[in-house]
Amino acid sequence: MRTVILLGVTVIFLSGAVAQPQSGGTFKTGVTVIQVPVVVRDHDGHVVSNLGKDDFQLFTDGKRQEITTFSVENPGQAAPDRSLPDGKAPAAQPAGGTGTEIPARFITYLFDDVNIRDFGDLKRIRDAAARQLGALQPGDRAAIFTSSCTLSLDFTNDRAKLQDALSRLQSRPPSICRVAQTQTLQLELLKAVVKKMSNLPARRDIILVSSGFYIAPLRPTEESDTIEAAIRAKVSIDAIDIGEATDYTGGAAASASSSGGGMARPYGNANPANPIVLVDLAHGTGGTYVTGNDFDVSFRKLSTPESHYVLGFVPAAKADGRFHKLKVKLDDSRRLTVEARSQYYAAPHTE
Repeated sequence: MRTVILLGVTVIFLSGAVAQPQSGGTFKTGVTVIQVPVVVRDHDGHVVSNLGKDDFQLFTDGKRQEITTFSVENPGQAAPDRSLPDGKAPAAQPAGGTGTEIPARFITYLFDDVNIRDFGDLKRIRDAAARQLGALQPGDRAAIFTSSCTLSLDFTNDRAKLQDALSRLQSRPPSICRVAQTQTLQLELLKAVVKKMSNLPARRDIILVSSGFYIAPLRPTEESDTIEAAIRAKVSIDAIDIGEATDYTGGAAASASSSGGGMARPYGNANPANPIVLVDLAHGTGGTYVTGNDFDVSFRKLSTPESHYVLGFVPAAKADGRFHKLKVKLDDSRRLTVEARSQYYAAPHTE
């Protein structure tokens, strides 16, 4: 048994401590429904939120599937602009809140500080995050955690506490977190945060700030399990890539997985900071992946929650313990881009 101090409570990481979810949701009839969050953008990158079920086509392994469930996760057309610079933040937001405001959005900022190696980058990341947190709206609650577990602040709208926590963010700090050798630290922390957020009564988002991380071939379902857990908890994972600003934002960005039954990656062991895992996590959960050296721009892009669709289907394939390709297409002549998960894992049923 290994323990990790996280989120202000003690989370036990051992086999089964963070539940390994079966792929998709299972109804009382025993029918498994695979859920596929989808973000649709126009050629300017703006979210398209007025589509219906009949606009989508869903394929697994090249075969069209019937879309049995359809919903729109819409934060509301009147959502306030959260990208305001610090000096223009609404004056109605007091430092500690009034205690009577109803939360409208919970945002977890998870800084992968064990992979922030450059002090100059750290300072720019810290300053950009501080400016964004200065624009919190009255209904926002933010939490700050790190992959080293040296920094932990639970949900609050107290700007002074949030700014103080950010000021203590370090590059390459000594890591307190420990997980089993068969687990990936960042994914275990993400699953713990998702579990913590699963019952919160409002919009739930995680902003992961990282250069990416390596997932060993011997852990083929670990990423898929994290995505499934987030989908079922209605938590979107946004990702800010602080690495080399490579453009992985295209529709095929998350297609790095092998076509067989594994999760082979083209980047291999030689690249321990791989951004494709960030694309997978974002596109797989209805979140947004952003990259670039201007961290102010990156945080602003993720500041206001966006709409996404959730398609559901009952897989015809057996629960064979293999990965199956997913493809979402639009029955639309406009130049639109689809961001969605590229596969699902058909976990074998256990008696």
